[in-house]
Amino acid sequence: MSSSTSRIVCLFQRHQNLLITISLVLVALPFVGLSFYNHPSLDDILDAVKVKEVGFWQAQKYFYNAHTGRYTTTVLLASINPLLYSRLEARWWWVALVFITGTLLVLRLCATRVPGISAGGVWRLAGVVLGLWLAYAPGQAEGLYWFTGAYTYVMTAWLLLLWMVALSRYAAARPGSTSRRSWLVGLAGLTLAVAGTTEPVALPFLLALLVGAGLSLWYRQGRVLVLLAVLAAVGSAVSFTAPGNFVRMTDMGNSFGIVKTLVYSVATTGYLLLTWASNPVLLVVSALLLPAMNRIARQRGQLLVVTLARVPAGVLAASLAVLMAAASSPAFYASGTGLPLRARTTLYLLFLVGWFGVLLTWCCRQVDLGQPSAVLRGLITSRMTPLWVGLLVIFFVADYNVQTRATMLGQGSNNVVRAYRQWLGGEAARYDAELRARYQRIHAGGPVVEIRPLLNRPDLLYNSDFTNATSPGTLQNYARYFGAKQIIDAPTTKAGAKN
Repeated sequence: MSSSTSRIVCLFQRHQNLLITISLVLVALPFVGLSFYNHPSLDDILDAVKVKEVGFWQAQKYFYNAHTGRYTTTVLLASINPLLYSRLEARWWWVALVFITGTLLVLRLCATRVPGISAGGVWRLAGVVLGLWLAYAPGQAEGLYWFTGAYTYVMTAWLLLLWMVALSRYAAARPGSTSRRSWLVGLAGLTLAVAGTTEPVALPFLLALLVGAGLSLWYRQGRVLVLLAVLAAVGSAVSFTAPGNFVRMTDMGNSFGIVKTLVYSVATTGYLLLTWASNPVLLVVSALLLPAMNRIARQRGQLLVVTLARVPAGVLAASLAVLMAAASSPAFYASGTGLPLRARTTLYLLFLVGWFGVLLTWCCRQVDLGQPSAVLRGLITSRMTPLWVGLLVIFFVADYNVQTRATMLGQGSNNVVRAYRQWLGGEAARYDAELRARYQRIHAGGPVVEIRPLLNRPDLLYNSDFTNATSPGTLQNYARYFGAKQIIDAPTTKAGAKN
């Protein structure tokens, strides 16, 4: 190694924690900035109006029979929507910050279960996953800044990750102890909660537990997974067989048969995996994290390391790919279309967790076999660090295209670059100003309030608007939320709400 390269390596190693922290802050900063220009979407307002109109319990009955069987989601819908409790449409900035911060905290909690990581390292590892998710998830407008999409999908990922933490804590607790029983109760509750969330998570969760229960019985390893599988099956049955699911399927009118569903799900999964796994930024970040993973893998007395060392990394990767295909199947079966962007955004977060899990499993397996491959030995040498860092900067700035819909190909996909453009370029501010002007016009009152379509629609913030709505009830409920007598859609002068 040359002296100049040695100096660069030493400099990076001396200040790497500071450099990593600054980089992660710069990645998250534009998303925080955009949060201050965020506003409730159409569904956020309409859902609040519906729950206020019928009450919490009647809302559960209505949604279960007419809309969806996701009982966990509908409980959240009727209880945590801030618009139920106050008029916050002009003070919506904190909502996206809650989901960004909450995701960081949940990831940090997961990272604490990995042995041999310092307190600061736990935060940085969580920050790396969060940064990759913010930068490359395919639909942040639907999956993060749209409240309905975020609590439906992001909070589902939170519940699943918390379930994994609870399972880890239960396995590590002393048999027969009070804490072990407490963690089992928590696991049971989280199992029922996850089973009542969105089908792209609930179905793979159920399948994984059924396989785990079968293996547990085969190897006579206890009946806890059997209990959890039964609970997941009961919860999924309640959710999947809800009348509201079939009402929605009828409205969509384009469901696929089982064979066609499987074919499309496998093809979509292959496309997503190829697209996401070939992201050079992810590959370089993985190479930079491998030395730390190798150190973790050498702690052979730790339960996580022992468990992962028993699993071939290829088997784990293939299993996760199958579960990912299962995640796509409900959408094709019910509507004949692929997962919406909000679902893909959450799926990408879980993909990242699974990706690094597979890499750690590979390292644990290599160390356990006592024969680390030449590839692993070459990747974990410190002399490769300057190359990886340089490539990371180049690939990140080059705006790698990881879009997952044909209509978006070629637009670039680095959400960080797009977020800075929309934040500092003024598009988000103009969007905010338009909506604030609309609120003022509505509050000013009058027999008829005319609303025009939004001219500014930043693609990281905007999800939907009421203009050009086909249902008169949409305008009626929109007006009811604001306490207006009548709202009309200016382009069509369509009659809106009358109380």
